[in-house]
Amino acid sequence: MGRTRDEDIALIAGLLPQVMGALMSHQPLRTSALDVTMAQGRVLMVVGHGPGCTMGELASRLGIGVSAATGLVDRLVERGVLERDSDPADRRVVRVRMSPAGIQAGQEWYAAQILHMGKALSALSDRDIRRVAEATNLLLRAVTGE
Repeated sequence: MGRTRDEDIALIAGLLPQVMGALMSHQPLRTSALDVTMAQGRVLMVVGHGPGCTMGELASRLGIGVSAATGLVDRLVERGVLERDSDPADRRVVRVRMSPAGIQAGQEWYAAQILHMGKALSALSDRDIRRVAEATNLLLRAVTGE
């Protein structure tokens, strides 16, 4: 007899952090152009998935306070990876977006991740890689509601 739906969900919830932890422990968020901490990497992932966001939105998505988000952004702005702008609709609101250098560094990081993922999955057959790709796509669609 197989697992129940709830048991499968619990298994997925337990395995995903282990998979991500194993992948991240072997490939730091570093390339020649991008050398960031894990927290800064999370900022870049949030900001890089769109046209930018407000400091409040960033803090909310990261589950941290605005002051902590501001500190992370300050260091990334100093390094030229992010840019800050006042919101045209409300000058009190600060928007954060990737700089051209940040976009380039992100592309280099992504290329490094593809190489790393290829090495990590090299033990799988083409069929199993296709199954992992399909399952990952299903999970993304379920999480994003698309």
